[in-house]
Amino acid sequence: MNAATLEQARAAKAKLRARLAGLPELRGIGIAFLPEGCGVKVMLERLPDALVIPEEVDGVPVVVEIIDELTLL
Repeated sequence: MNAATLEQARAAKAKLRARLAGLPELRGIGIAFLPEGCGVKVMLERLPDALVIPEEVDGVPVVVEIIDELTLL
């Protein structure tokens, strides 16, 4: 998996946010700081039945995390 620059990750995050808009399982989208650079992190309540989350967007890696709920501190 190749990582990207912060700018590339931000652009990929915007594209992915538009693609996943309205997905009820979606809890958040952020920047993932990986050992090799940056990626996009998608946080879901559970995996959606019909939608496949891409492994990368424009060469930027996508990391999926299943979470119970997002708590703001």
